[in-house]
Amino acid sequence: MQRPLLYRTVLVAVAALASLYFTKLALFAAVGTFIAWASLPRAPRAELRRERWLLGLAGLTALLALMRFLVLEAIPGIVAGGTRFTEQRAISRLREISFAEDNARRHATHDPDHDGIGSAALLGELTGELGLRGGRRLTVPLLESYPAQRDTQLGPASEIGGYLLLVCLPKRGGGFTARPEDAVDDELAERRLIAYAWPSGTAPGLDNALALDEHEHIWLAPARPGLRLGPDAPPACDDVTAPATRSAWKAWRDKKPRQSLPGDH
Repeated sequence: MQRPLLYRTVLVAVAALASLYFTKLALFAAVGTFIAWASLPRAPRAELRRERWLLGLAGLTALLALMRFLVLEAIPGIVAGGTRFTEQRAISRLREISFAEDNARRHATHDPDHDGIGSAALLGELTGELGLRGGRRLTVPLLESYPAQRDTQLGPASEIGGYLLLVCLPKRGGGFTARPEDAVDDELAERRLIAYAWPSGTAPGLDNALALDEHEHIWLAPARPGLRLGPDAPPACDDVTAPATRSAWKAWRDKKPRQSLPGDH
């Protein structure tokens, strides 16, 4: 039998063996093995015994490499891609909340000092589920299509896409609060808020809590059982700013914050 055929067969077999370690080569090795087998010349079986044996070994090896590729890279990649998409959707929700807060400032939706600059609102106030500071509800909510809020240790939150979302506002006397019954410092709330999204525990694979402030700084921090995960272990309202915990929060994709807010001038 011609030497080029043997060399080609050996090369295919070597590529299949290499794909066991370099799993990204598995698909190419499998296709190459199939093409090499299909292109074998018509000849008595005895003359091609060596080539057939090598290609059979290459086929089995490539199949095993494909299985390793699926388990080690393809399936984890699909899961990671889905997680990134879900996380991105949560960030989009936080930015949507930020835009609604801008409208509340711009249109002075709640302006007890009558300076023409509205104070930030809790999430339930933006959606119209709660009255503004316990008073009237917005006739036209600034946020729509949000589910009814559920209780968490931090305050009422809406669950969307595997994340719990809420807004923390400056509290009278210091600190932040997400509880409607607490007194909000409306003057500080004209310029300060922190919105959080953290895994609810109902969707697997979500490993990060997210935070956004009034200037659209966006951070993420690890979430695990007992820490920023589920309704019973939310981040604290000052989680992203407190000295003890702020080092856990990292900037998301180095996003640049905006420099001004409605009413700055």
